[in-house]
Amino acid sequence: MAIFRRKSPQVVGRGSGRTDTSSRQVQQSGSQAQQTTRRTNQQRTKTARPQSEGKKQEGNGRRDGGNGARRRHRPGPEIFTTPETGRKQMIVRRLPHQTQIVVLEGPVLVEHYVARSDRESLIGNVYVGKVRNVLPGMEAAFVDFGEGKNGVLYVSDIQSDGDEYGRGPLRIEKAFRNGDDVMVQVLKDAMGHKGARLTNEISLAGRYLVLVPGEESRGGISRRLPDEERARLRTIVNESRPKGFGVIIRTAALGASKEDIDKDIERLQEQWERIQRDAGSAQAPASIHTE
Repeated sequence: MAIFRRKSPQVVGRGSGRTDTSSRQVQQSGSQAQQTTRRTNQQRTKTARPQSEGKKQEGNGRRDGGNGARRRHRPGPEIFTTPETGRKQMIVRRLPHQTQIVVLEGPVLVEHYVARSDRESLIGNVYVGKVRNVLPGMEAAFVDFGEGKNGVLYVSDIQSDGDEYGRGPLRIEKAFRNGDDVMVQVLKDAMGHKGARLTNEISLAGRYLVLVPGEESRGGISRRLPDEERARLRTIVNESRPKGFGVIIRTAALGASKEDIDKDIERLQEQWERIQRDAGSAQAPASIHTE
């Protein structure tokens, strides 16, 4: 009688991953029977895919529905649309503490003004100030012009043709020293902790033009005027331009006659002469002209 000994099964190969095919071959001696078992995940995925896709779509539907519901009930910002027109408009908004004025050309914002009841704008006012501090690193000087907070005068806003030798840009430490008196005009009001921005290039605005003392080479004309009107006004100004002054023609000069231009120039010249007289007798810091 033959004796058969059983041997423990031996694993010949294994699969890797869920999607890979795993094979196990079990060999048994004695009956020399081979049993091969193969398992694949393809059948599982075929049977599980419809259910998982259905759940996924259901989940997406829930998420979309939730987001849609939240989006529908979420308040959005209030948006004001500007009418599609090329005409010029002025819009005024009056509040208890301030008044805002904007000028639109179609949908484009051209000008914006703000007037506060608790603080009057100083833009355009002329002062005799005293230099308190010169900062070469900032290329600026802090000027006391009598308004509580010192203003800032940058070297780019100083009326000059260059350094003392006419070579290269002007340096702030060469232009001013602490304690110097200087005539300044306010370009921008103070805001927060920043003082007002000042300029040494004085400009006087009239009805039809802007007069710039000491800048004879400076001139210009509004680009909003038609070409024919620009040529006409340029001829009038060249005939009436005072010596030692620059002239900038404003948009409001449209249709103005030579007599209107001459009267505007004469009034601004008298205003500049009065400013010079007051600046000579004023003790800095002091206000000598209010726009």
